[in-house]
Amino acid sequence: MYTAYKINPWPSRLLFALCLVLSFLIPYYAAVLAENALIKHWEGYGFTPEQTLSWWDKGFVSMDTAKRWRAEGFTAPEAESWMIMDIPSGEAREWKDGGVVLSEAMEWRRYAFTPSKAKDWMRFDFSMGDAIAWRKHGFEAEEAAAWKRKGMSPMGAVEQKRRGVTP
Repeated sequence: MYTAYKINPWPSRLLFALCLVLSFLIPYYAAVLAENALIKHWEGYGFTPEQTLSWWDKGFVSMDTAKRWRAEGFTAPEAESWMIMDIPSGEAREWKDGGVVLSEAMEWRRYAFTPSKAKDWMRFDFSMGDAIAWRKHGFEAEEAAAWKRKGMSPMGAVEQKRRGVTP
């Protein structure tokens, strides 16, 4: 004959609930500990915890990359847009030192101007379009400025140059 035993389901339900809670808490606290360890590591290189989180929020997970941008004088929010446009930190510093914002730097780069070349043309008050036109005809900024002061266009300057005339 079969005897029925009554089993109390609550201990097994509690054990199941405890396992569910632990399956969340253990990875969560492991991640918190790992994050705190990384933050401490970054602190060793002069980053405050807030700065570390700021760099991480902007996509700089490599401390070396963040250090390179910080060494060039950029904060995480400033560096983010330059990095997104794939401009190296040193070049970004040159553009910034020249007073050029990212959108202008992208235009100058689009026409193969380096920061120093663009700076030369800007020093002589050439617009980007004028600089492109003069450079297309083989002129550097200083020579183009001399011809421009004489009222010459790029094509006119080329003709005068062929005849042996100097600015």
